[in-house]
Amino acid sequence: MKRIIFSLFILISLAVTSQTNEIKLNAEKIKKFEPYIHFKHTGYSSFNEWRENNKLLYTKEMWYYSESFYVKRNHLTEGVTLNEEIIDITRFESQRKANEEVTVILPGFKDALVLLPGNKLIYKP
Repeated sequence: MKRIIFSLFILISLAVTSQTNEIKLNAEKIKKFEPYIHFKHTGYSSFNEWRENNKLLYTKEMWYYSESFYVKRNHLTEGVTLNEEIIDITRFESQRKANEEVTVILPGFKDALVLLPGNKLIYKP
């Protein structure tokens, strides 16, 4: 019985580890978007401690803030170039559709924000 339980724990830990390994994060985007996660979890005594104790959740949240959308450059002929660091993607979540991408035009910018469809998300807050 102990061997069966031990084996189950090993399989579960491998599954959790493999989920984290499947999510690819871009180091540059982590620098840009980590402040949003840090702000979200400011109630904890130490963000670094929270990140260490919640590696899978951190990875999923980071993917959401940095990869659940992309910027379509030069979508319009006039406007300012959009700096993606200013995008708190949660503000646009109500516009996301379940099965198709949504293009969001931001006034004053020549670039557009494109939201991935809900069925492509690996995490949604």
